[in-house]
Amino acid sequence: MTTRKSPRLATGIPGLDLILEGGLLAGGVYLVQGPPGSGKTILANQLCFHQARSGRRAIYFTLLSDSHAAMFGHLERMAFFAGELVGDAVVYFSGYKVLEEEGIGGLARLIGKTMADRDPSVVVVDGFVTASDAAHAPGDLKQFVRQIQTFSASLSCTTLLLGSSPARPAVLPEHTVVDGIIELSDDLNGLRSLRHLQVRKMRGTREIRGCHTIEITDQGMAVHTRFEVGSPVARHGNAVGDARRGFGIAELDAMMNGGVPAGSITMLLGASGAGKTTTALQFIAAGAAAGEPGLYFSMYEQPDALLAKSDRLHLGLRGAVEAGVVHLAWERPIEGVLDIIAARMLQRVRELGIQRLVIDGMHSLFRTIDFPARMRAVSAALAEELTGRGVTTVYSLETPDLIGAAGAAISVPIEDLSAMSHNVVVLRQVECDGELSRTIAILKMRDSDYDGRVRALRITDRGIVLTRPPRGDPRAASRGRGGFPRTRKPKP
Repeated sequence: MTTRKSPRLATGIPGLDLILEGGLLAGGVYLVQGPPGSGKTILANQLCFHQARSGRRAIYFTLLSDSHAAMFGHLERMAFFAGELVGDAVVYFSGYKVLEEEGIGGLARLIGKTMADRDPSVVVVDGFVTASDAAHAPGDLKQFVRQIQTFSASLSCTTLLLGSSPARPAVLPEHTVVDGIIELSDDLNGLRSLRHLQVRKMRGTREIRGCHTIEITDQGMAVHTRFEVGSPVARHGNAVGDARRGFGIAELDAMMNGGVPAGSITMLLGASGAGKTTTALQFIAAGAAAGEPGLYFSMYEQPDALLAKSDRLHLGLRGAVEAGVVHLAWERPIEGVLDIIAARMLQRVRELGIQRLVIDGMHSLFRTIDFPARMRAVSAALAEELTGRGVTTVYSLETPDLIGAAGAAISVPIEDLSAMSHNVVVLRQVECDGELSRTIAILKMRDSDYDGRVRALRITDRGIVLTRPPRGDPRAASRGRGGFPRTRKPKP
């Protein structure tokens, strides 16, 4: 049995149609509510101009006393705004005077007549709270919405009613009549202000439920689904293979029997200065030498700094970047939002056909999450997406201890990350006989044999070299696999 789908109206807002299973139902009436500044006016205008660019008409009614010129002044900086379409494809009317003189019934007649005369694909009524205030009884407002619903259905015109969120969560009479309710919010997360969108009701639609991040830029509005909800691209299953992907560090690759398994995820765990970035750069450089497209996604050092470091170590990354084999990306680890940053990273992975990925600064990436309770689901979804695409991933994770005593316990600072990692490599700076030395050891390789002995790590002008562990550390050879005790999970 096939399911018959109703025709949809595309919103033209990136991400929103995905959440709405293709868009709004043609001929439906929807309430878009939220506090001032949450993005209602931008959403509605972006929808109108998208329809106008598609060769259809849009009508925008305002019930506020503000002039349309003021609105245009604010919208002109938006890329979707096209002044040449105003007055023909996108027409603005003020219903304020009619509402004041003829009441809510007169407003309904004005909207119905205008819709019949101009045959639009979308109508917006901005300032629905003003119509609500003009209603003498709750039943009057409900009747107004029903009239708009009749006009919209008969003309197959989708209508948006823009209103403020109620002061307290409540079910209002008009909520039962409209075909859908889209709630916008402007939330304070610590000192950060984050906008979210939630579909509270949507008839005839299998919407993606829950809160999603709103991004407003000069391009307009974009909605980013929660990362853990899943990529719009179908999952590919577990693609960890038997082939090996080396780091380009001869001794380390030998310890791993040729490198990490293709499609696996490797954690580089260590304190600042232990050598994580250099190890990661050599991993990307080794892939470039083999012709494997790589992406270095950094939350710390910018591309120019990474290229300068590569030049000092003679890794050859500059040539690989110029040839388009390696791509460097940097995200400012301040005021970012994980859903937006992760979406940009995965978009590059998909579009560039990335086979090797480095995420340098996983701790900073996860600090951009809005609700810490999402951590487990996000890390699982990230692992599923990368592994399913067969991307061999290396990420760095910083531990709080700058200098560790030999044999001391190691804490993974983010819960559940070790579980999503197929391999764990530990880099440390230890004090031995009054000297600081770097060490490296393989703590874990899932379903694979490896050499777990500790090695000393030196960074030379030709990259990383591994040698015997520093003297005066007898525990390194006797504390078991890797010379390290079992890692401690962070306290919840």
